[in-house]
Amino acid sequence: EQVRGRPKRQVNLASVMPPLPTLEVAREAAREARAAFEEPANKLKMEQIQLQCQGDISKFFQLCIPTASEILNGVLSKYGFQLTQNGCVDFTQELSKFVADPEICELEKELKQRFMPTIYPNPA
Repeated sequence: EQVRGRPKRQVNLASVMPPLPTLEVAREAAREARAAFEEPANKLKMEQIQLQCQGDISKFFQLCIPTASEILNGVLSKYGFQLTQNGCVDFTQELSKFVADPEICELEKELKQRFMPTIYPNPA
């Protein structure tokens, strides 16, 4: 079909509608993300990586973030986010739109901690 001599544009609803359109959907997605990290195999992977990194931020970003992204692939896919590290960032940013809700606020903080290293000062 044509409009004004040009092909009619197809609208991709996924690009128009937010991936987490309601508070309840955001809660469900955040709960699923937390559950993915709490699965025993995933929890062990993340703990081993954190031990390997021992405060080395560059090592953290090389090892931890790709693993965390991999762990979240099922959740990202289900809710329409890219299966990339940027998809993980987009997911947490989308959750942050709902931080007025106490449950979302807590879950969003937990998820961000999975991606951001805990840096302890070196003893002098």
